[in-house]
Amino acid sequence: MASSTENRQALSLNSVLLEKYNDINFRKDSPNHLLCKADDILMAWSKEDVCLYAQMVNPPDSHVQTLALSKPPVWDVKKIVLNSSGSFIALIGQRGVAVVELPQRYGTPSLYDRGREVVMCRVEYIAERFFSCHPKLEVVSCAWHPGAVDQDYVVILASDNYLRIYNLASQEIPEQAILVASNTNVLNTSTCERAATLGESAVDFGFGPPSEQTKKIYGNPVSSRLGECIIDPEEEFKAEYLALQWPVFILYGNGEVCYVNTTLGPNRAPFHSVYGPLTMTPPSEDNYGVDSCSLLVLQSYPPVLVIATSSGMLHHCIVYDSSNEEDESLNPSRSLAVNGSQLSLPTSTRLHVYERVELELSLRPDDEAFACPLSLLADPYSLTRYWVTHEAGVHGVTFPLVEHLLQHIELAEDALFMSNESQCIVDHIVCTRSMSSAEPLPVIGLVGGSNSELYVLLASGSIISLRCPSTFLPQMTATPSASTSESVSPLRKVHIESFEDHIRTILHRSSSQPILASGSDAPVTGNEYLNLLNRVTETLRTNYLQPQLIAKEDTRKRSDILKEQHQRLQLEIGELHQSKVDLTAKAHDLAEKYEEANDKNAQLIERFERILTQVMRCFPGLTVAEKNMFNELEAIHKQTTSLSSQLQQMEEKAKWQTSQMEKLLSNEATKSHYSPNLSESQIKALSQALGKEGEKIGILVERLNQLKHDLPL
Repeated sequence: MASSTENRQALSLNSVLLEKYNDINFRKDSPNHLLCKADDILMAWSKEDVCLYAQMVNPPDSHVQTLALSKPPVWDVKKIVLNSSGSFIALIGQRGVAVVELPQRYGTPSLYDRGREVVMCRVEYIAERFFSCHPKLEVVSCAWHPGAVDQDYVVILASDNYLRIYNLASQEIPEQAILVASNTNVLNTSTCERAATLGESAVDFGFGPPSEQTKKIYGNPVSSRLGECIIDPEEEFKAEYLALQWPVFILYGNGEVCYVNTTLGPNRAPFHSVYGPLTMTPPSEDNYGVDSCSLLVLQSYPPVLVIATSSGMLHHCIVYDSSNEEDESLNPSRSLAVNGSQLSLPTSTRLHVYERVELELSLRPDDEAFACPLSLLADPYSLTRYWVTHEAGVHGVTFPLVEHLLQHIELAEDALFMSNESQCIVDHIVCTRSMSSAEPLPVIGLVGGSNSELYVLLASGSIISLRCPSTFLPQMTATPSASTSESVSPLRKVHIESFEDHIRTILHRSSSQPILASGSDAPVTGNEYLNLLNRVTETLRTNYLQPQLIAKEDTRKRSDILKEQHQRLQLEIGELHQSKVDLTAKAHDLAEKYEEANDKNAQLIERFERILTQVMRCFPGLTVAEKNMFNELEAIHKQTTSLSSQLQQMEEKAKWQTSQMEKLLSNEATKSHYSPNLSESQIKALSQALGKEGEKIGILVERLNQLKHDLPL
C-alpha cells in the first residue's frame, strides 16, 4: 500500500487495475513499463484481459474506456510505447512487437470513439513471420524512429545483434538491417548465451539529436529553376526532414558504446558503418562497470548519454569530438565488414564521464548488495530531468549541465565553457523495498504530466499520483568571454554571490525521503518499525529540517541587515533631500546673478562699440573701405563727365537733324508739283535710323537723370 503526502482523489482507472492486476506475475520477471499518456488520457495495459484501459486524468472520476484489440498478442507484453503524434502504441514483448492504431477522439469530452465503453482497435504485427521462424530470437529493445515525418517507423534491436528499421506500410521486410556486433552465428543458443555472458551483446539503444541535413537537388540540373515553381512546400519539407542523419547510440552489456548514423531518406548509403567502441575518459580500472542495462540520450548539443548499471550506478557521459587530439588507437586495420555493415570503425568521437551517481535502491538494512535492472525514462516536459524505475522504486534525477550546454550554444564562438557546474540532484520518490518482512512491489509503469504531475503504476494495480519534486537548483553562473584574463578572488566571489543562490545551496539535499509502498500485508516486527522510523527521522532531520533551520537563521540575519540598511538609507535620503533643497535655492540665486551679469555685459559691449566708432572717426587717415569708396566715386565722376559730353553732342545732332527736316518739309511744301527725289524704301530706311537714334537719346537721357539723382551734382 502506498502513502502520499497529498490528499489527492484516486483515479477511476486505479480501482479497475486493482481488480485486474496480480502482483505475483511481476515479482520475478523482467522490467515492465505498462503505462503511457496521450495528451490528457492515461492508458495502462492489462495482462489479464489483454487490452488497454484509458481514462482522462481530469476529472479523476471520469469514465474508463476499454481499448480491445482486433488480434491480441499471444506473448506477454513487457512495454508499451506511444509515438510522438499519439496515433500508434507499440506493444513490445520478448517474442514480438505489435502496433495498435488508436481511434479518433471527438465529442464532449474528447474521448475515443465518442466515449464508448469498449472500442475495437486495429493491430498490426511487426516481423511476425520472422519471429515465428526463429523461436530463439528475442526482442531486446524497441523504439519509434524520430526521423519519420508521420511517426510510422519502428526500430527493433533483437538478440541476434541486428538493428532493424521497419515501416508500418511493410511490416514483414525491414527497410534497413544493421549488424551491431561481430558474432555472425548468434541464432545458435550457445553462442547467444556466451555473448550475453561476456557482455558482447547489445542491451539497449537511443537516438541522439540529428546532424545537419544533406543537400538535395530536386529534378535535373537543366530544369531545376522550372521545378521550383511546382514543388509542394510540404513535400519539400518532408524530403528535407527525411534526409536528416540520426545517430543511434548502442549500449553493450560490458559497458561499451558504439554509434551508427541512420537516415530514412531515399539517398541513404547502401551499407552502414558502426563506429566504436567509443573511448571513455578519464580511464577507469573497472571500465565503469560491466553490468550495463539501460541507455538514455539527453537531447542537448553535444548530447549527453546516461548509462545505467544493475548495481545502481549512473554515468553521465558527454559526447565530444577529439579530432584535434592525437590518438594512436585510430587504426583503420581494426574495422571488420560483415553482411553489408562495417563494424568497429575507428572514430574521433569520445565519451567524457562527467559524473557518477550511485542510487540507493533499497531501504532494507540487509540489502547492501541488492541489484536489479534499471529503466531510464526521459521527462518530456524537462530536458534536464529523467526518471529511473526499477524493482524497488522510482528515482528522479536532474542534470543541470544539459541546460548549461543549451545556453552555451547561443553564446559567441569565443565564449569559454565552465566545467565547475553544480552536481546533479537525485530525488528518491517511491520506495517499494523498505522492510524485510514485506514482499517487494515492483514499479511497472511511470509517466509524467504537463502540470508537474507524476503517475506511478505498481504491480498491485495501484496508481500513485503525486507532484513532481521541484528542481530547486542554483542558477547558472555567467559564462566569461575569452578576453577575461583576471581571476576573481574568493572573497569577491562571496560578495558577488546572490542571497537567493546562497539559500538554494543550503537547501540542496543529498538524499530525499520517498513514498513507501509494500507488496503484502505480512506482519512487521517492532524492530523493523523502529529501524524504519529512525531512518526516516534521520533523513528528515539531516536533509530537510536542519537545512531549513539554517536557511531560516540566514534569512533572519539577512532581514536584520536589510532593515538596518533601510533605516540608514532613509536617513541618507532625508539628507539628500535637504541638500537638494539647498542646491535648488543656490541655483535660483546663481540664475538671477547670471541674468544681471548678462545684462551688464550687453551694456558694456554696446558702449565699447560706440567708443570704437568715435575713435575711428577721429583717426586722420582713411580706412581701406573709405579708400575703396573714394576710388569708386572718382570712377563714377569720370564716367558722368564723358556721358555729359556725349549727351551734348547728341543734342546738337538732334537739333541739326530737326532743322534739316524742317527745311526739307518747307521745300516739299513749296515744290509739291515736283516729284520727290527719294524713293519710298529710302524714306523708310531713313525713318528707321532716326527712330533708333531717338531711342538711344532717350536711354542716355534716362541714365543722365539717374546719375544726377544718385550724385549730388
